[in-house]
Amino acid sequence: MSKGKIILIVVVAYFIIFAIINVNKEKSINEKILDEVTYVTDGKINNKNQGKLVLVTGKITYDDLVSFIELENFGSIKISRKVEDYVKEYDEEDNEYDYKWVEREEPLNNNEDDYLKTIVSEEKVSNVKVGEFKLDKKGLELLPADKYYSKQESIGELTTKGIDYMRDPWEEDLKEGDIRLTYKYFDLEKNPYITILAVQDEESFKPYKVDKKKEVYQIFMGKVDTKEKLSKELKTNVKKTIKGKTLFILMILGLGIFFIVDNKKTKKA
Repeated sequence: MSKGKIILIVVVAYFIIFAIINVNKEKSINEKILDEVTYVTDGKINNKNQGKLVLVTGKITYDDLVSFIELENFGSIKISRKVEDYVKEYDEEDNEYDYKWVEREEPLNNNEDDYLKTIVSEEKVSNVKVGEFKLDKKGLELLPADKYYSKQESIGELTTKGIDYMRDPWEEDLKEGDIRLTYKYFDLEKNPYITILAVQDEESFKPYKVDKKKEVYQIFMGKVDTKEKLSKELKTNVKKTIKGKTLFILMILGLGIFFIVDNKKTKKA
């Protein structure tokens, strides 16, 4: 057996063992959660649960819907806007100019008459409650803004035929200086109820510390208000972990095989 094959076997074996240890640890943590968690199915604050791991199911309420000025009669509790410019850059390696989309973090100018040049990528979030609990900064970060907004036909001279707003939605005739806008938001209509798995911290939440490195703070869509439902959600998370680590190991294996085969071809040549 060649040296390259031995190294590949050792590396893959290491990652497999590491993955098994991590998955078993996650399963162990899930068992601990199921044993310790207190179920709050009505979203009510109970001072007896202060400092305890709780599973709070409640209806979402908020101060005001947030939006961007260019959107007509649309708002959500969380919405993001991604602004990209089509720019020409010189590629020193290929010794030629190349065109690509670059996300805009600073306004191109402050001319209010050219509004699209003043806007930047940004996210807005309302003050949100789950039942009687106020969602803290961590919870607001975890709240998914993953649904694309494309209900409005046009924004300025930009139109949409899908998820993006562009001068040419089909990207058939792009030119330097074109703008692309993409909006994503939390679908409140689809998810009027959410469930929080965390530690009760007075009228809000904080992460559940498993050990010095591991913390648990999760948001589930809908009513996860029984042990059976929580167990199902936690098992789904384990399956995602297994899938992710399996794909990573297969990638390492594939790269290893490629380099071994390529090395043999080089030697023969």
